[in-house]
Amino acid sequence: MKRFMKGSIFILFLVLSVIALMACSNALTQAELDSWFTRVSGGNPPAVTIAGKWQDANADPNTPFGWGKGYIEQNGNKIEGAIGNYNIEGRVSGDKVYMALLSGGSVYYTARLEMKEKGLLRGQYYYAEDRELKEGMPMALEKIKE
Repeated sequence: MKRFMKGSIFILFLVLSVIALMACSNALTQAELDSWFTRVSGGNPPAVTIAGKWQDANADPNTPFGWGKGYIEQNGNKIEGAIGNYNIEGRVSGDKVYMALLSGGSVYYTARLEMKEKGLLRGQYYYAEDRELKEGMPMALEKIKE
C-alpha cells in the first residue's frame, strides 16, 4: 500500500509539473504590446492611412471562415479596432502595419501587413509566441468600399 501511495504521489507531481510548464507560455501579452510594437516597427511615421471598414480578402466575409469583417481607427501611427472576433491594437510604420489580434485581453495573433495597392493590406499573421515574426501564414485584408 505504501508503494502504491508513493507511486501515486510521484505521478500526481509529474502531471502537475507538466501542466505548470504548459501554462508558462512565451506568448506576447497585452502589457508588452507598446514596447513590442516599437521594437518590430522601427517607429517610422505612417505613410498610409488605413482607417475604415475592412474584410478578409481571401475568404467570403459572409461565411464563418477567414477573419471576417471589421473596422480600423487610426490616430497618427496608432490603430485600434476589430476584425471578426478579435480586437485590434497596432502601429503603422511607413507603409507597413503591425497589429495584435486580441480576445478577452489575451494576444492570440500578431500580423505584419503592407499596403502595396490602395485598399489592400497583404502580409502574414503569426501566433503570439512568435515574437520575432518568423513563421507566418498568409493574411490579406481589403477595404470595404463605402
